[in-house]
Parts: sequence; C-alpha cells; structure tokens
Amino acid sequence: MLGLVAGFLVGLSFDRGGRITSAPQAPVVGSPAAPKADATEASLASAAPRRPDPRVVVRMRRDRVLTIGVFGDSFGNGVWDALYHQLPRDSGFAVLRFSKEATGFTRYHTLDLEQRAREQLAREPIDAAVISFGANDAQAIYADGHLYPLMSNGWQRVIGGRIARFVAAVRATGAIVYWLGLPAMRDPQMDATMLTMDRFYAQRLRRLGVHFVEARNLSVDAAGRYTPYLPDASGTPRLMRTSDGVHMIGIGYQRLTASIAADLRDYDADVRKAAGMSPPSPSPTPTATSLSQQEERP
Repeated sequence: MLGLVAGFLVGLSFDRGGRITSAPQAPVVGSPAAPKADATEASLASAAPRRPDPRVVVRMRRDRVLTIGVFGDSFGNGVWDALYHQLPRDSGFAVLRFSKEATGFTRYHTLDLEQRAREQLAREPIDAAVISFGANDAQAIYADGHLYPLMSNGWQRVIGGRIARFVAAVRATGAIVYWLGLPAMRDPQMDATMLTMDRFYAQRLRRLGVHFVEARNLSVDAAGRYTPYLPDASGTPRLMRTSDGVHMIGIGYQRLTASIAADLRDYDADVRKAAGMSPPSPSPTPTATSLSQQEERP
C-alpha cells in the first residue's frame, strides 16, 4: 500500500508531457528520510552547466560534431538506439553507446560503474551524457561491512554517494547530463517499487543539478495504466513494449527520448554559436512510424 501511495504521489510530481522537469522534494514515502547530501553532492549542485563548457566548444571546433555518450543497463542500450536514429551523424551528432546490460549501482561487486565511466571517457570524451539506470537496483546492498535493506538510510547513503561520484565522472569532460527515468511496469508490485526508486533517483539528481526526464507518463494510457500499445507521432496506437512487460521496443524508446533529443538539438545550436560555427544541413528526423519495427538491441 505504501508503495502504491508513493507511486501516486510521484505521478502528481511530474509534467504530464514527459518534459524535463525538477525532481520532487519530499522524502520517499514508506522509507526513512533521505540522508543529507554529502560533500560531493554539494559541490556538484553548484556546478550544474548553464552554458557550453569551454572544452565542449573546443571539441566542436575540432570535430564539428556534438558527441553524446549513453550510459545505462539494458534500458540504456534501447536509449542509445533511439537517440542514434533521432540524432544522426550527418546532422552533426555522434551518439556513443557506453551502456551495458545487467548493471546498476547495487552491483559494484560485478562492475564498478564509476571506474568504467572514467576509463571510457579517458578514451572518448563526450559533450553530453544521457543516463538510464535503476531497473536492476531494487535490492539490498552489502557495503562497508553491512547489509543495507532496500531504501534504508544506509542504502540511500551508499547509492546516493555512488550516483554523485558517477555524475562527477561523467561531467569531468564538461558534459551536460540528462537522466531518463523508468517507464511503468506490467507487474503491479514491481511497478510500485520502480516508482519509489525513480523518486529517490529524482531527488538525488535534482541536488546534483542533473536534467531529470520523467518517463512514466509517456508509457501509460489515459487512465495511468500500463499498456503495451501507445500512440505514435500520428496518434496511431502501436506496440511499444516487449513481451516481458519491462522493456520497450525501438519505437517505445524513441517516444521516451523525444524531449531529450529536442533539448540536445537546442544545446548543439548553442555550442555551435559559441564556437562561431553555422549549423550543418539537417537530416529529416525519423518518425515514430519509421522506427516501429526496431526491437531493443541486446
């Protein structure tokens, strides 16, 4: 019941159109209040990008493309696929896939996301980052010699710190950062858990000055219920979810990332202006229909 209440409150907290919005400020319902931000978070909160970083402008003059890195788990793979088609190379974008399935902030015993991001960005600096994690993190965590139950104070402290350090690593190249929330899930219990998780992430990311994009309301019907069929750009209902009731297919990820793609086009224009460059000749933006047959990449 507490999880469902949390889900309802989260739904009221976000823009119905899925646009970039500030995260809610209240503590997670049914869980201890979130711990205070640590020193890393406090420093990042005041360092949120307001204009193109000089390093980004230098790379634009040199490479003539806006380089976007996509981080995440299997959702991140789908997000990369959608942005790769919405922001093509001949329109001045390079969309790189840094995501890896079955990863998360509770799974550092198998892969340290912070270290991996630092290694990836040392090889390929980016100008913008799009992140999607969370579906694998609905579990207890063992850290510092303790077992912390899901959403306990200790869990929030450890995961919050990892998120802050991850964002710091991604921002090290001057990148602007976006975080895409999770869509609705078919299983009611899983859906309630994911809503609570999404709210926790949104709170933390707001403190870090990250652009948080709510995805839930773009993945439900008019009554707020899970549905595998959603309207495409023309308003025609199309299949957008996979049979597992968790992931999207290509057209579904494109629906969730449309506002991010639009924002990145505006940011690209700002960077090119700062670099004294004219925009490249645009390519036609793929429609939802043209992506309807794309399945999520493994």
